[in-house]
Amino acid sequence: MIIEPLNTTHILTITLIPAFIYACVFLLSRYQNDAWKRRMLLIICYSNALLYIIYKFAQAHEGGYTFDIFSNLPLHFCNLNLLLLPLALHTKNKTLMAYQLYFGVPLAALALVTVYPTFLSRPMWHFTPFVYFFYHSILVVVPIALVKFKFYTPSFKNTCQPTILLVALTATIHGVNVILRATGIAPTANYFFTYGLEGDFFTELLWRFIPYPFFFLLPALLLFAPYIVLLTLPFHLSKTKTK
Repeated sequence: MIIEPLNTTHILTITLIPAFIYACVFLLSRYQNDAWKRRMLLIICYSNALLYIIYKFAQAHEGGYTFDIFSNLPLHFCNLNLLLLPLALHTKNKTLMAYQLYFGVPLAALALVTVYPTFLSRPMWHFTPFVYFFYHSILVVVPIALVKFKFYTPSFKNTCQPTILLVALTATIHGVNVILRATGIAPTANYFFTYGLEGDFFTELLWRFIPYPFFFLLPALLLFAPYIVLLTLPFHLSKTKTK
């Protein structure tokens, strides 16, 4: 049960945990009304945020590396989604829901596929690796549940606003990175990876063309286009047929 990139343990982890959560969500919601389903998803989201806090406390007390609190603030994309996802449910805001579906799901899935360096060669059943995969799996499953429960229907009309939101959030977090680095509070602050990610093929490739922090990420938005089109097109065609 040792974790290595895309070994049997890793592949089973990133398939079975989301599948288990998905099955639980839909079994618990069977024959329930919309209000019950919404409350259930909110409870899951809040529990997930609490689980993340426990995870960080556990990580801070693990041996093997120095835990710097300013380098571990909840400012990465998936960490912020722990708050934005329940906010989307509370407000029923289409932009926030679209943001979760179009960007939250693929980036949380990417986090599952990419093994966190401190988890390499560690048993899957250790607390922090397991929780890492578990809370990211919830960030994948809940936005899908929004569509399944018809709380949100993908639409080409709702693709521009979440894209602007993503760019605005990334720019804001980059500003935080700049401040943390300039003040010396966290000299290597790199939330949202606005300074690149060493060893990552795509970010290193983009950096070659645009060697400027934050700006090199903007072309990466094009990578989401096929996913957004393929996801939204069936709903668009279905809506067109019913007219």
